[in-house]
Amino acid sequence: MATKRFLVPVDGSEYAMRALRYAIGRARESQAEIHVLHVEPPPLYQEARLYAMREDIARIHQEAHQRLLQDAVAELQQAGVPHASHLAEGEVANAIAQFADSQRMDEIIMGTRGMTAFGQMLMGSVASRVVHFVKIPVTLLK
Repeated sequence: MATKRFLVPVDGSEYAMRALRYAIGRARESQAEIHVLHVEPPPLYQEARLYAMREDIARIHQEAHQRLLQDAVAELQQAGVPHASHLAEGEVANAIAQFADSQRMDEIIMGTRGMTAFGQMLMGSVASRVVHFVKIPVTLLK
């Protein structure tokens, strides 16, 4: 039997960390591996993207995202659960769904709220959009 693969999207919120802790418990029970994914959303304006493409800003962004993943990776290392961390860019719900499909994840475990309520108001809940985009089970945690 193949090892189960859980995807846990992380954004630095407490909801994401709760989902990660839940996934760790599930992974221990089923000897699964956990893949944490952070998605950098596209800028709201194309002009902002031109500035963001400057090498120094891009490097700063990359370092910030790596630090964000470090907290999740530290929890996984402490728990002794097989894991990997990933960065992606794009519309968050689509990027999560595409990653889950391309990497053949068995389940997505994620929080129901993210870092910004304003972003949810503008784009709808990322979690609810992911549920509609994927064919695999999605466990949502408050």
